[in-house]
Amino acid sequence: MGKNISKVHTTFQFCDGGSCRKAKSEIAIREARAYIRNNGLWDTTHTIKSRCNGRCEDAPTWIVQPGNFWYKNLTPDKAVSIMKSHLEHNQPIEEHLLYKDEWAEIITDNERVITPPSFRHKTDPELGEVLLTKGFASDQHIYPLFQYLFQEPRAIAIQTYGDALVEITTSHQVDYTDDYDIKIKGPELQLQLAIAAIPKDISTEIADRKVGNAEVIWLKKRTIFTKAIRLKNRKGKHLVTIWIREEDTTTWHHILKIYLSMSPDQIRINNES
Repeated sequence: MGKNISKVHTTFQFCDGGSCRKAKSEIAIREARAYIRNNGLWDTTHTIKSRCNGRCEDAPTWIVQPGNFWYKNLTPDKAVSIMKSHLEHNQPIEEHLLYKDEWAEIITDNERVITPPSFRHKTDPELGEVLLTKGFASDQHIYPLFQYLFQEPRAIAIQTYGDALVEITTSHQVDYTDDYDIKIKGPELQLQLAIAAIPKDISTEIADRKVGNAEVIWLKKRTIFTKAIRLKNRKGKHLVTIWIREEDTTTWHHILKIYLSMSPDQIRINNES
């Protein structure tokens, strides 16, 4: 029988991602769970291990609800004191907090500055003079992008290595139920790429089709298709290029805004050589 969650009044979400595990999050979690078990609080307290809380630089992290309290740099000693404070006094320990709802900003000593993508002038061996920026190759970016591009007809064309352009005029099925592969299936295209994280001992066949590099390309010359997303594997082998027609500003703006987090009205272009 599962836990009767109607009795639960406090939930602790323990990050169990790679950075937190390296920072020995599991030891703090063991102490926290032992505390609530030994103090008869198991039925009214719920604990969850999450894959990632999104703050790797502050590992290990916890989130406590209700209240949306975020904790940073957890240790076994901090774990028990935080448990006691929330469960016995209904209060956070502010000195250990990364963030709570009333704060205007997070409190961290480890903030990572992420440089947003920007286009650079490049001479591409195949395409000539272009503006090019690195895209995102993870499945969290590629899967929604492929849904947008293929589930409804768009003014796009597909080019796999050494093949001619294939224009897509109909909707296609986007299937990401496999452990690693996304499959695009329809009357004009059958495409299979690995986009999930893969283990080191995966087969060569899957590794060869694993997307490891993504580029967004903007041709300087005027032609039918002037923008593209080019995907390669980790060894630099071309997997597929998705071309966008010059006049299709809707798709282009979606790529800028949603995929690159870049305003279509303020496109970042780095003019340094």
